[in-house]
Amino acid sequence: MVKAWLIRPFPHDIDRLANFKSDNIIAIGWPEISSLKGKDKNEIKELLRNHPLNYSPSQLGAALATVNIFVNEIAKGDLVVIPYEDDIYFIKVISDYFFEPTKVNDGYPHQRKVEWLKGPISRNSLPDDLRNSLRAPRTAANLSLHLNAIKHIAEDHDGSEQPPVSSFMEISYPLRMDLNCMIKIPADITKEEAERLGNFVKTLYFNN
Repeated sequence: MVKAWLIRPFPHDIDRLANFKSDNIIAIGWPEISSLKGKDKNEIKELLRNHPLNYSPSQLGAALATVNIFVNEIAKGDLVVIPYEDDIYFIKVISDYFFEPTKVNDGYPHQRKVEWLKGPISRNSLPDDLRNSLRAPRTAANLSLHLNAIKHIAEDHDGSEQPPVSSFMEISYPLRMDLNCMIKIPADITKEEAERLGNFVKTLYFNN
């Protein structure tokens, strides 16, 4: 099953968006750690525990989440959102994780090959819930909750165009002198649908 992810283009705290684009990759830092191919989450945790930065427990947890996502959770075919200032890029992962030793000194040896699908588009053109999720400060995060919206934009649609969503309206009905009932119905409800809804409401009588 395809998933969606957030990856920030700052491995080892260095802006690498231009390298990501020219080399068709995404990458994370941790150049002090050699290849993580085949390493599970527990093995990665032990390697990070001995990191020169001497992580606190909370820092270790955040680092582990990012590295494990990149190495073990992202898969070929997954979609990735890359936020960069006011711009957003959408890409598809096309390789497994690999270690590129020539980039150790540059600070981004842990890599995956990608295909660039869409971007840059304006951050403000994204749906509100997706845009809010991109505020998470983490280097990597799971965005699969927004997979449909991400797929819709990545498939060469305008970011401002939203997937079709039914429009609803709320109707207030004075059931009693001191009580109004609220009912939410589709704005394009048909006569047949209204009749079926009315018949259903008739079944809601309960004996005291």
